[in-house]
Amino acid sequence: MFFISEILLYLCFSIVIGGLILQVVPEDRKPPIMLPKSVILLSVAGIALLSFMPVLRVILYFISDPNIPLADLITSILFTFEVGKGWLVTLVLSVLLFGLITAAYQRNASPELMVISILVAIGLEIALGWSSHAASLYEWGGFIAHTAHFMVMSIWIGLLLLSGWFTKSDSNWHRFLQWFHPVAVICVLVTIVAGLVLTIYIAPDYYNSWILPYGQALLFKHLLIVPLLIFGVINGFLVKRRLQNEGGFNPIPWTRAESILVLMIFSATGFMSAQEPPHDVEQTLKMADPSTLFMQLYQGVLTKNPDLTLAWTPMSLLLAVAALLFGVMLFLTFQKRMSPFFGVFMGVMLVFSGYLSLMLAVV
Repeated sequence: MFFISEILLYLCFSIVIGGLILQVVPEDRKPPIMLPKSVILLSVAGIALLSFMPVLRVILYFISDPNIPLADLITSILFTFEVGKGWLVTLVLSVLLFGLITAAYQRNASPELMVISILVAIGLEIALGWSSHAASLYEWGGFIAHTAHFMVMSIWIGLLLLSGWFTKSDSNWHRFLQWFHPVAVICVLVTIVAGLVLTIYIAPDYYNSWILPYGQALLFKHLLIVPLLIFGVINGFLVKRRLQNEGGFNPIPWTRAESILVLMIFSATGFMSAQEPPHDVEQTLKMADPSTLFMQLYQGVLTKNPDLTLAWTPMSLLLAVAALLFGVMLFLTFQKRMSPFFGVFMGVMLVFSGYLSLMLAVV
C-alpha cells in the first residue's frame, strides 16, 4: 500500500506542478494541451491524502501499545513528530491551493492567481522535503538535497507527462522545445547532483547497499536514468532537428515513450520509500533480510561484515558491452524511424544487461 501511494504521490505532484506552469506559458509557446481542471484538483486532493501515508505508517508502528489511547497517539504524532507536523502544513497548503486553482480557472480571473498557485505548490514540495527521511537524519543538508531533487524532477517530469498525454496535436512543438529543452537540461543536472548527495547521505557504502532491497531499487533507479537521458537527447536534440527538416513528423509518441521510463523510475523510488535505508548495512542486516534478488545472483558467501567490490569477469564484461549496444540501438530506433516503444524495450534491455553485468562482477 505504501509503495503504491508513493508512486501516486509523485505523479500527483508532477501533474500539479507541470499543469500550473503550462497555464502561465503563452499559447504560441506550447502545443494545445487539454488538461481538465478536475485532473489538477484531484491531484491536489491526492497530495493531501497520499502524503498522510508516512504518518499512518508511524501510527501503525506505535498502535500496538495498549497503554496509549489512539486519540492521544494520533495527536502526539501530528504535533510532535516532524512527519506529522509536515503533513499538517501539507494539508493546509493543499486546501489553500485547491481554492486558488478553483478561483484561477474562473472566467476573468486574475493571472496573478496562477502565479500564486505555483508558489503555494512549491511550498507543498518544501513541506514534503522538510518531513523527508533525509531531512530528519541530515537536517539542512538532507532537506536541501531532497527538496531540490524532488522539485526539479516534478517540473521536468510534469511538463513531459502533460505534453505527451494531454496534447491534442503537435502544433507549436518546435517553439515548445525552445524553452522546455533548456529547462529539462537544468532539471537533469540538478537532479543528478542532488541525487548524488542523497546517495552519499543515505547509502554511503554503495556496493554493500546492494545487499538490501533498498540498494537494489537504488541501483535499478540509477540504471534507468541512462536510457532516460538517451531519450532526453532524442527528444531534445534529434526531434528538434527532424521537425526543422520534416514538416509531417509527429514527436508526441516519442514523448510518451520517454514517460514510460519515468514511471519506472517512480516505481523504483516508491519501492525505496517502503524499505529500510542502508545507512549502516552491517547493522541493518541484523534487523532485516538481504534482498532475495541479490542472494539469487550473488556468487560469493555473504558474511556478517560485508565488504563488496567489483571484479570484472569475461561474462560481466560481455554483458556490459551488450548494455552499451542496446544504448546504441536506442539511438538507431529513432534514426531508422522504428516504433518509439521498441526504443523503450531497448532501454529496458540496457538496464537488464547493465544490472546483470554489475551483479556478476560483485565479489
